[in-house]
Amino acid sequence: MFTFTSAAGADTTLRFGWYGSAEADFNRDGTFVWGEMVEEATEGRVQVEFLASPPGSPVVFHDLIRDRVMDAGYYSPGIQQRPFVLHRVAELPFLGDSAEANSVAYWRIYQEYLAAAGENDEVVVVTVSTHGPGMIHNSERPVISAADLEGLKMRVPGDTIGQLADSLGAVAMSVPFTEVSQVISSGIVDGIFVPYNAVRDMSLARYLPYTTDVPGGLYNFVFHFAINREAWAEISAEDQAAIMEISGESGARLIGRSWDVGDAAGREYVAEEGVDVVDMSPEFRAEIEAAFAPIEEEWFENAANLGVDGRAALAAYRDEVARLNAELAE
Repeated sequence: MFTFTSAAGADTTLRFGWYGSAEADFNRDGTFVWGEMVEEATEGRVQVEFLASPPGSPVVFHDLIRDRVMDAGYYSPGIQQRPFVLHRVAELPFLGDSAEANSVAYWRIYQEYLAAAGENDEVVVVTVSTHGPGMIHNSERPVISAADLEGLKMRVPGDTIGQLADSLGAVAMSVPFTEVSQVISSGIVDGIFVPYNAVRDMSLARYLPYTTDVPGGLYNFVFHFAINREAWAEISAEDQAAIMEISGESGARLIGRSWDVGDAAGREYVAEEGVDVVDMSPEFRAEIEAAFAPIEEEWFENAANLGVDGRAALAAYRDEVARLNAELAE
């Protein structure tokens, strides 16, 4: 198990809930590094203690932070038992190939368009991340058109891709992340929608010999890093400011970059394992765009019900992603 961060001498210790492998790039080079940076930024007055095991299912992590079962942690709005809406601006198809660019863009759009709606006000969101572009991996056949997805039992990571899978005739199966290896290796599901890094982290290539590479991603998946409100109030204003200095956009960049590193390694792993990788064709992309159009319209309506102009937020998000990708390419 991951070794606890020592809290000796700290004024405040934040018990942080996380899940997945301690060796996954997102945790090892993103989450855990952020925890170290909190300690450094506050000169040891605030320390992050990473719990040895999750205190509950990831689907209730938001509520566990809110109720101070843990002081801090990350939660994915798209899988919580309670409904969240606005995060989906960063989970739509074909939004970008870099988790670093997408994460920074999402933080900017979250701040400008989404936070004021109050959807996440029960906790203090200090930074955000998206994982890398989601691909199609399966055990049955090359997926080169929407028709090839029909009838496949596909594990879906959240509500956005779940709706899309349903609309394409796949059998969307919600399976906790901690059980993905089991359901894939046992044949309970035929495939999964995940970035390349997850296939490598769970050594799944032998069970998933077919991958469809999707430029820009079939979807992305959002994480919020949050602190319990009472725990946050116990931290001095000076240290709150120090934490936000290394969180916010800086934290989104750090954590997003860790996903990109993992995806690069995942692509190499898939190639080495001899997985049959096909590129999504323009015709297949057009099928996805058509299937997603009503889902996007529904999101615009739901965002409007929360007082958010979803069209403006999505346009701004896409502009930010394009700008950030251009910067990363320099």
